[in-house]
Amino acid sequence: MTRRTRFGLAALGLSTVLGLVGPRASGSDEAARPRAPAGAGPILVPAADDSERQVTVFAILATPGPRTIDPRLASIKRQLRKVLPDHGFKLITVESKRIETGQSITCELGSGYKARTMLVQSLDENGKVRLRCTLARNDKDEFSTLVKTPANQLFFYERSLKDGTRVVIGVGAR
Repeated sequence: MTRRTRFGLAALGLSTVLGLVGPRASGSDEAARPRAPAGAGPILVPAADDSERQVTVFAILATPGPRTIDPRLASIKRQLRKVLPDHGFKLITVESKRIETGQSITCELGSGYKARTMLVQSLDENGKVRLRCTLARNDKDEFSTLVKTPANQLFFYERSLKDGTRVVIGVGAR
């Protein structure tokens, strides 16, 4: 993936992808917030721990040949076509949860592949979230990188799999 393409995808914004997740991630913080009974004063809720982030990871299978696209990816269809124009795209999985520094979220991709994203630092001195992204097959790391990104901004990486298909992994933290 070229640098220009990567930035084009990153500009999508995390809110676009959270639409893929549905109720599991969108509004989950709000749903868990205690509510005051009618007529009662406000309930004080402690601020979220600064070492935590809501991390969303999703995987898209890109297959050469037929240019079919999973309807759940309609909102990012144009951007995907720029990355891999002669491929079809299918959403494999979406995972989203609040994790602490040192914890990770894992997506099962099939055929022994897993995409793991670990929260290394929730906010560094430059105001960026640090994440370690790893793609493993049969528990053996094939690719790993440390990413520094602003909160609420998606980034993508893509890798070729042994069967000739490609996987595009999207990650965002808020």
